[in-house]
Amino acid sequence: MTGIDPHAAAPASPAGRDPLFDTRRPGAPRIPLRPSLALHFALASGAGVAAAAVWTALAPWLGIWRALPLVLAFVAACGLSAAAWRRTQPAVIEIGPDSFAAYSREGVRLLEGRLTGAAQWGGSLLALAVKAGARRATVLVAADAVGREAFRALAVRARCAAGR
Repeated sequence: MTGIDPHAAAPASPAGRDPLFDTRRPGAPRIPLRPSLALHFALASGAGVAAAAVWTALAPWLGIWRALPLVLAFVAACGLSAAAWRRTQPAVIEIGPDSFAAYSREGVRLLEGRLTGAAQWGGSLLALAVKAGARRATVLVAADAVGREAFRALAVRARCAAGR
């Protein structure tokens, strides 16, 4: 018997994962986010406009049949980029008086830092500027991703936290 507890050195959460129900900031509310149909529609329509622009640029030079595989490859790249973007979107955000954290659906902490600014456009989109160490990131929260009251409370809380 060496007197060393084998479980003492084990990390509290394996592989950087934080359980969604075990917060370090007890006063910070957790706000669950749904996938935003408005942001997905904006992303898809932007990719469609970009694909039309690629088609318009290539078809006169290469011809219809030679331009088609390049445009389809561009559309596939847009789809893969959209899927990668979708995986990086938070499922739960937590705003405290001096802190901000975003978690994925699996409970992995995507971002932790301090709010440095908040902007709201037309009551339907909230952009949260977060400083995490030397890195800055922006988290977009659409109004259809949370309830009406939660969006309003989030906007007020984000503006108050950003002003500190």
